[in-house]
Amino acid sequence: MEVLLAIAILAFALCAILFTYISCLALIATSKNVNIATDAALGLMEGIRGDPFSRIFTDYNKLNFTVGGMPANMGVVYVDKTNPSLLKVTISVCWRQGNRIIGEDTNLNGILNTGEDANNNGIIDSPVELVTLIASR
Repeated sequence: MEVLLAIAILAFALCAILFTYISCLALIATSKNVNIATDAALGLMEGIRGDPFSRIFTDYNKLNFTVGGMPANMGVVYVDKTNPSLLKVTISVCWRQGNRIIGEDTNLNGILNTGEDANNNGIIDSPVELVTLIASR
């Protein structure tokens, strides 16, 4: 009887350790994808900053892009020109991880569809989202 109880406790402990290990693997995959998406968004943001101010809105507003080295993904650039001498550039990257979509673009098409805008701000949001202001030089 004591041996059976010891085996049951050991099995419970091993299951808990295995669950923790599997959870850590999922967190590692998320961290890797966040790093890849952030690097790609930063590279694109630097490219946008290098372009002439007069062309930023026409060349980049609602531009869709994909990021290599990640599962199914879609990125989108928004340029807000409410102030004509100061552009607000937002870059968001969404992706599929396992059976979940990270970000608001649930169908990964780069377009804000009905039901995707959880906070009603008119753009696709994501954990990987860069925002900067670019002034006319």
